[in-house]
Amino acid sequence: MAKGKKSFVLYSDQKELFEALSDEQSGKLIKHIFQYVNDENPTLDDPMLRIAFITIKSVLKRDLDKWEKQIKQRSEAGKKSAESRQRNSTTVNERSRTSTDNDNVNDNDNVNDNDNVNDNDKNNNIVKINFDDLLNFFNQTFHKQSRLINDKIKRKYNARLKEGYTKDDIAKAMRSCSVDKFHKESNFKYCTLEFFSRSETIDKYAFNSESKNNYIATK
Repeated sequence: MAKGKKSFVLYSDQKELFEALSDEQSGKLIKHIFQYVNDENPTLDDPMLRIAFITIKSVLKRDLDKWEKQIKQRSEAGKKSAESRQRNSTTVNERSRTSTDNDNVNDNDNVNDNDNVNDNDKNNNIVKINFDDLLNFFNQTFHKQSRLINDKIKRKYNARLKEGYTKDDIAKAMRSCSVDKFHKESNFKYCTLEFFSRSETIDKYAFNSESKNNYIATK
C-alpha cells in the first residue's frame, strides 16, 4: 500500500466471490488481502484462492491508482492555493504600509502588529475548517442536534487537511452517507462527527459521490 494510505475498500458485489468459497478459504483469502495491502508479499497455495484473488487484486490496484492521482491533485491544488494566499497577503501588507506613510508613530506600530499576524499566516498554509459551519452542516444533513465538536475530533479533522483532504471532501462524504441505504436504514446511527474525521471514511464515501456543497466555510 502506498505511504500514507491506511485503508482499502472491499465492495458489496464481491460478496458472491466469498460465498463461493468455504469458510476456511474465505478466512485465508481475507488474511491474504491484508498481507498484500501491507506489502508483505504473501503467496497462496490454493489454486481457487489464487484465481479469486486476481479479481480483488485488480480492484485494489485500480483504487490505489485513483487514490494516488487524487493525492497528487490535492497537493497541486494546495500549492496553488498557498501561492495565491501568499500573493494576496503580500499585496495587503504593501497597501497597509503605503496607507501609513503619512500617519503618526502610533499608526506605524499598528502596521507592524498586523505584519506579524500575516507572517504567521504565511507560515501556516493550511486552510482551516470553520467548526461552527461544519457542526451546522452535519446537523442539517443528518437531522441531528449535536451541540459541539470536542478538541480531539477537531484535531483529527485538521490532521486530514494536512494529509491533503479538503473541506469539500469531508462534506461530500457526509452527503454520500446521507443517501446511503445502510445508513438511512440504521437511522444514521454510525454517522457521527468522529466517523467523518477518519481518512478511511472520506476515502470510501467522498470519492464515490457526485454531491457538491458550499456549507463548510474558511475561517
